[in-house]
Amino acid sequence: MSPSPLHPSVILVADRTLSGRYRVLFEGIFATMQTTQAPEALMRHFLTPQVSTDAQGRAHTAALGLRRIESSLRTDAGLTPDDVVCTTPERLANLLGPWVKLVLFSSSDPLGQGMSNTTTSNFWKGELYTRLWTRQALHQLKAAKQRHPFKVVFGGAGAWQCAAYPDRASDLGIDVIYEGYFEEAGPELILDLLEDRPTNSHIVAAKTGIERVRPICGASMMGIIELSRGCGRGCRFCSMASRGMKHLSPDLILADLETNLSAGVRAVVSGSEDFFRYGGTGARPDFEALHSLLTQMQQLKGLSFMQIDHGNITSVLQLTDDQLREIRRLLSWEQPTRYLWVNMGVESANGRLVAANSPGKIAPYRPEDWADMVREAVNRMNRTGFFPVISVILGLPGEQPADVAATLKLVQELSSREVVIFPIFYEPILLQEIQARQRFSREDMRPDHLELYRTCYEINFKRVPKLFYDNQRAGGVPWLKRAALQAMGRAEIFNWRMTFRRLEKQLQSPAVPEAGVAALGKRYE
Repeated sequence: MSPSPLHPSVILVADRTLSGRYRVLFEGIFATMQTTQAPEALMRHFLTPQVSTDAQGRAHTAALGLRRIESSLRTDAGLTPDDVVCTTPERLANLLGPWVKLVLFSSSDPLGQGMSNTTTSNFWKGELYTRLWTRQALHQLKAAKQRHPFKVVFGGAGAWQCAAYPDRASDLGIDVIYEGYFEEAGPELILDLLEDRPTNSHIVAAKTGIERVRPICGASMMGIIELSRGCGRGCRFCSMASRGMKHLSPDLILADLETNLSAGVRAVVSGSEDFFRYGGTGARPDFEALHSLLTQMQQLKGLSFMQIDHGNITSVLQLTDDQLREIRRLLSWEQPTRYLWVNMGVESANGRLVAANSPGKIAPYRPEDWADMVREAVNRMNRTGFFPVISVILGLPGEQPADVAATLKLVQELSSREVVIFPIFYEPILLQEIQARQRFSREDMRPDHLELYRTCYEINFKRVPKLFYDNQRAGGVPWLKRAALQAMGRAEIFNWRMTFRRLEKQLQSPAVPEAGVAALGKRYE
């Protein structure tokens, strides 16, 4: 007998790139950076395979942000499991009807302006899938509103983009933009909307809402579990800059981990802006708190692989080698991995430039020691069993040619270590910078920027395939898919090298202006 159809009053859904069935974090990152140069059939069926649902349309896994909203609405807004439903873009139409009052939509990069993604789209044909699939889903909702009036609340990591461009948000049929963590003001907003009480069309939740976080009710995409919220280091290119770091309790973290394990998710991701700072105060890590949490995690059965995402250079430097080795030991689960990677933002070799754009990033150390700190942190991570994934930013406000040269020198020095380095273009999130168009694009690249970019990618060509393969193996990705992605990666390397060769030849032409490489025949022109 078929289950009765659901008639939810609140539907939770994310754009298609956040509704994929990924096994490891690298797969999710790779998918969200793709443009329509990759065929859509390849994206939907191979790179971002569809999340499964039950017969009624409930998603078996959903973006962690949606899971948080789901549990918050059940607990703090009094909604039942049938009132609020997490679904997928493919099943969305089946749940829409006159009973729906709200659709809460999440996207990490709705207008394609995330720094990593804009860097990719500067070199590749077509439109970012994050932007395309967000627009398609929102236009679907906009059309459905003509038949069954409901309101669309837009949130997620990319909400700032819609707030910065209200005309585009209106065209997409968005009624309310919510920036920040949902628990801070979201339950009250939803109750007001359900009762047709007037609300603002743009809400900014400045705090973390940490006291109201509830355990998730279902499995999260990639098994992501939160350790901490916020950061507070003041980076002008990050939405977490002004929110001081707050930590979830071990009991809450373990409850979320058990929910994922009980749903069959064996490879998980620990979410934090600085993994090594868990339990600490200010900019100082607390080794005992992190050690205690990881020890408790080790006691849970069924976890095969846990990935960590972000760490800060200064946090690494405040831990001893013995402490880092112990943390690495506690991060070894049923499926060991050689390349346990940690994303660390270096941004530039010039510490004063970094401090000007990220006031708290280098504290408690001196900006003039920054390049040496980066070298020491990378060395320390390597000898204790970690694999640094470093980012550098091209076009930071105030950047000078000498800064690019110093960063290139640092990158060349690091090339002999176990490290990969991703160059990204500066993309502002502050409204005044957006309005002043203070972004960096390919039209702004000089020959020295191109040389830095190429040097970083030559390092990555050697190590990213091994890093990706190792993570997929530990995460349980089938051998055939791993092999197919390695083949695709080799083709990508060939294409990138041909692009760089073409650009370098054209740079040698006297007809090419020194100011930039706007006329260098990019591959999407």
